[in-house]
Amino acid sequence: MFKKRYRKTHNLPVEFVRYEKVITGFLSVVIPLLILHDAYTGYKENPADVHHAKIIMQLLLYIALLAGSLFKTNHIKGFKEGYPNIFLILKYADILLLALLISTLEYGLMYCFIVVVPAVSVCIIEGFWVSMKQVLFAVAIQISALLLSYRIHINNITVPEYFSLIHAVPLIVHFLLFIALFRIFVIQNDLYRLREIDNQKLLAELKRKYEQLEQARIEKQEQFEKLKEVNYQLEDMNKKLASSLAEFFTLQQISQAIGSIFDMNELLKFVNDIIIGVMGVATSNIALYSKEANRLKVQVTNIANARERAILTDNINSPALRECLENGKPIIDNDVDPEKYPFAKGRNVRSLMCVPLQVKGKGYGLILIEHTIPNAFSEDNVRLLEVITQHISIAIENAKLYEQLQECAITDSLTQVYNRMYFQKRLSEELNRARQQGYEVSVIFFDVDDFKIYNDTYGHLFGDMILRSIALTVKESVRKDDVVARFGGEEFIILLPYTGKEMAYEKAEELRRKISELVVCDNNNNVAISVSVSMGVSTFPSLAGNEIELLNSADEALYMAKKKGKNCVAVAEQLSWNR
Repeated sequence: MFKKRYRKTHNLPVEFVRYEKVITGFLSVVIPLLILHDAYTGYKENPADVHHAKIIMQLLLYIALLAGSLFKTNHIKGFKEGYPNIFLILKYADILLLALLISTLEYGLMYCFIVVVPAVSVCIIEGFWVSMKQVLFAVAIQISALLLSYRIHINNITVPEYFSLIHAVPLIVHFLLFIALFRIFVIQNDLYRLREIDNQKLLAELKRKYEQLEQARIEKQEQFEKLKEVNYQLEDMNKKLASSLAEFFTLQQISQAIGSIFDMNELLKFVNDIIIGVMGVATSNIALYSKEANRLKVQVTNIANARERAILTDNINSPALRECLENGKPIIDNDVDPEKYPFAKGRNVRSLMCVPLQVKGKGYGLILIEHTIPNAFSEDNVRLLEVITQHISIAIENAKLYEQLQECAITDSLTQVYNRMYFQKRLSEELNRARQQGYEVSVIFFDVDDFKIYNDTYGHLFGDMILRSIALTVKESVRKDDVVARFGGEEFIILLPYTGKEMAYEKAEELRRKISELVVCDNNNNVAISVSVSMGVSTFPSLAGNEIELLNSADEALYMAKKKGKNCVAVAEQLSWNR
């Protein structure tokens, strides 16, 4: 079943030419050496009796072999699948020529294994049993050639006496070894093809992920179009209702802010100022809900008094406001009882109105406005504030979706550190600033020692746990402005702005020690191991003059650390890179 799938995708001409070139290169080097060795041996034994005819015959056989190989590699491109008959015939011809050539050598029996070399490409591409036909043919031809050689060269001794069983043993052993080697070739080739299939599956999975991201982008665009449509509808409704010029101006200003202000805090401050100006309230507050902390947090407020602001922030999660957020129903109270609203105690609040920020039943927070006079709010105020919260809620949802997409684009999904593309961008920006302002920038390049052994011993899932543990340890141990990224596989890199080589070396040593103290356990605590890393440090501009030199010198330093015995830190050498 595997071979059928394999042949459908197998690019025979490319594979054939590659293997044939390797075989031709091998024979083009080995055969001349054997001919020279044979001629030299004959000359040493009897300098007066040099067999020129034999040497010429050997060279002709060698030329015939090369001609057959060139023919195969130059004419295979027209065939798409399987060996054509002409090339199988030429393979048998190669074996015949090699057997004849080997039989002319003084010590030909020692090199009889070379006869089956042409069958290697057949074994890899066509399979083990097809190549066995050629191996058996090679055995028969080799024995026949040796028998013929002995009949020609041995006088007064019959073949059965001279070519005894002991002479056949090396020949048979050589061919048995090659049969075993062919079997290994086939197994390894099958494993290679299976890895190719796995890679194709991975590519398909990546394509699926890309399609999902594209679908998310389309959905976001659709939401944006819906938001535009809602804005148009709201504008039409406000024109028809003609409730007040101030209300219409408020909606217009908020709509413009959503389209032009991309920073969420700036947008919320702008909206809060508009609410205060249009409604003439004493205080306006916007609180956002954190799902992780399960709490409301005051994001924007105009309360200047520190004591009153503390009362509000400490009691913003009062039962009344939490119920408003969970039920999605607004609150309007024109006769405030401080016992019901703890955030109003000790403050001059006589009227309040609270409207939740919601989109599709999902609560993002609430808007709380207060006044120092009773009966300050009406149902029209509730309607206007609800319209405002609809705009803000959609803007918050879009901003969160945008932040998630941005985060996915620059973050490595496994380790949750930055990816290589983002690191390259930050490195280029940091070096440009360093050139202008004249400060040093260092990088620490490191990878996990013997990571392949962990993967092979405990499995790839446990290997992923190792990478995540190391990434988390490093992230928690660097400064806010430092950039930690996964460079590829088990390799990581750290960008350290405003850091010289001495400070970078100390930081690398600190990180190396922390990682060596890690104990990584599997989910069932059946496996607990310690790991180590090797680190290379380089610094711009003292050790490297540009971005490429900085990375290359750090990589070279990492290699030096590996040579020193791993689990250590090495600093790049200045003369190697900064010339």
